[in-house]
Amino acid sequence: MSELATVAPAPAEAAPAEPDVLAEEETPKDQNDVLRIFNRFKQESTMFINKISELEYEIGEHELVMSNAKSLAPERTAYRLVGGVLVKTTVGDALPKVEGNMANIRATIDKLKDALNLVNAKSAAWKEKYGIKTQQEMELEKRQQQAAGATAAKASAGVLA
Repeated sequence: MSELATVAPAPAEAAPAEPDVLAEEETPKDQNDVLRIFNRFKQESTMFINKISELEYEIGEHELVMSNAKSLAPERTAYRLVGGVLVKTTVGDALPKVEGNMANIRATIDKLKDALNLVNAKSAAWKEKYGIKTQQEMELEKRQQQAAGATAAKASAGVLA
């Protein structure tokens, strides 16, 4: 919660940007609830990103195995790791199973990306609805105001000779 700088009070008659996205969310009782729910969105987003990264790494491993095993004879002995146990099989039997696993992992990644997009949309709608600003956003605004003030000061100051 230390990352969040301010929470503006909820607007009285502001129409939500995306009512469908937040339709199932609970109504906050106070600012602490607003921040708690926003932080939950951020945690869910981080969880999805971590899992997607992990699965993409596994896809890379599967592709490496596929590229190396395709050049081998189909009757050659191969070992697959299934549930922590090495199972003896042939390259011809293992390759279709590895391809199937890759397809399942890709489908899972697609579902996780959809869920991530939904959580990010909820987070953005929540942030807009309740006027939440992070410390980074506050610092950026402060720098922009200082830069605008410095430019105005230079324009009115003149040059000493």
